[in-house]
Amino acid sequence: MQLKRWIVLAVLAAALVLTTGIQAAQQTNVRYDKWGPKVDEIIMPIIKEPEAQRIAFERGETVVLPGLTRPEDIDRIKRNPNADITMNLGFHMFYLAFNMRRAPLSDLVIRQAIAHVVNRDQIINQLFQGYMLPLESFVPQSSPFYNPNVDSYPYNPTRAREILDKAGYKLDPKSGVRIDPKTGNPLRKMYILTPTYEVAPTSAELGRMIAEAARAIGLPVEAQPMDFPTMLEKIDIFEFDMYLLAWGLERNPTFLYDFFHSSNDVKAGYNTPGIRNAELDRALEELYYAPDRATAQRAANKAQEILSREIPYVVLYSRPYIDAWRKDMVTGYIPMLGYGAANYQNQWTTLNIRRRAGEGGTIRWLLPEEPKNLNVVTASSAYEFEVLGRIYEGMYAIDPVTMQDIPWLAESWDVGTWEPAPGKKGTVVTWHIRKGVKWQDGMPFTSADVKFTIEFMKKNEVPLYQSRWKDIVKVETPDQYTAKVYFGTQSYWHLYNADFPWLPKHIWEDVKDYTNFQPWLEPHPTVKGLTKAIGTGPFILKEYKPGEYVRLVKNPNYWALKPWK
Repeated sequence: MQLKRWIVLAVLAAALVLTTGIQAAQQTNVRYDKWGPKVDEIIMPIIKEPEAQRIAFERGETVVLPGLTRPEDIDRIKRNPNADITMNLGFHMFYLAFNMRRAPLSDLVIRQAIAHVVNRDQIINQLFQGYMLPLESFVPQSSPFYNPNVDSYPYNPTRAREILDKAGYKLDPKSGVRIDPKTGNPLRKMYILTPTYEVAPTSAELGRMIAEAARAIGLPVEAQPMDFPTMLEKIDIFEFDMYLLAWGLERNPTFLYDFFHSSNDVKAGYNTPGIRNAELDRALEELYYAPDRATAQRAANKAQEILSREIPYVVLYSRPYIDAWRKDMVTGYIPMLGYGAANYQNQWTTLNIRRRAGEGGTIRWLLPEEPKNLNVVTASSAYEFEVLGRIYEGMYAIDPVTMQDIPWLAESWDVGTWEPAPGKKGTVVTWHIRKGVKWQDGMPFTSADVKFTIEFMKKNEVPLYQSRWKDIVKVETPDQYTAKVYFGTQSYWHLYNADFPWLPKHIWEDVKDYTNFQPWLEPHPTVKGLTKAIGTGPFILKEYKPGEYVRLVKNPNYWALKPWK
């Protein structure tokens, strides 16, 4: 299976080289330090407009232009002698989501028809000039759990019309709109939410293209570009028909459970389509609670088959991470399969990037959208985690070459079983916490913080981390540097569910309403110059001026400032 996966990745990478002229990074040649950071300060100017982003990069006002998607930008930067482009296949999915709670999109026939009018080849060639990879499965090609053998809905408007006709959605020749067979009235207008053209021109244009194709078969669909934070708010409370969005996914396929299990059909939860399917729930539960990898693989394949049949999303494409760097100004950016070189989930670039002029000093790192919420418990967008991901850390890290787990805040861990009830097995994860780790205010990071974080998340039923806390029964702290996390169920994946963005107990224990807590705006109670948004990570949030910039400074208490084993 692993050999087959790497053959697939090699073929995909070769195809991208042919179409884009960009050589994918050779993972075996990556060299990096596990310690840092190598700069004193990162200023993240907030520049939303794509043209302004490119100009700032060309002028050297930012050292990185992350997540390139516009072909004209990529082609122009390829000609820039001062620029370097890194490309990595990504754990990424761009999709059109349906609100299955609302008629007529609650009818599978309508979703099937829309799926058949989506022209992936046109999208990739016209909008992206071949820089994206078509995707029809619910797991990206870079994942070892990708299942290519699923139902597909190739571009076929004729087939879409046949499906609608057969189901009784006849076309009104006067209005050109399909008639609802249940009511005898024309179908109501449906809207696709997208970001604005100014913020995400390809997404906005994609919404227009799909809406136009739907109207051509008699479905009254309109694109509705809007402010991105407003769009997210509407999605959270289910005030939408359809929306276009991307997800940066994880290595593990458990995101399928998060996105599509009926228990996650809650406001601000991940199951935004509201899919509730008993067969799917069983497959997702088998995946989530798989005792071994073979069971997980089988369940992941089954879940993808059901999802492709039920169509809560029309999966459109997977985006390789294409990042541009000012090679005349910085070095030390580390390519990473699945995440790219600039993504916040790639901590190695954060630790290793340095100025050509030498270590220390300041670099300017583009932030392409406003991070309006810097509360790590409630933040919901990748733009917010581009900041938070450099402040907070987890117990393990991912090696950028092997993609294997390596110790980080935990120097080691054990995974075993216990009996939550007679005859029933549960998983217990024991974290052996690294000694000497401190919070950014100098206080020690201990097992008490681990216990507090998990109990806080569970007590407050925090939706963002529901899949992690929901099966945890208790946390024990035998000593300052040992935390034992007990799950009431057994699962291959509970090692990852036992890891959280850890909260400092001495800051958060007085928080009564976490949803309205704004830690980035509240001064630290004892350390001047800090806010309450503190973690254990390599950078401290020093300043945030909405609409202008975020300023991060090197954490003088960081445990990995110097080489370690």
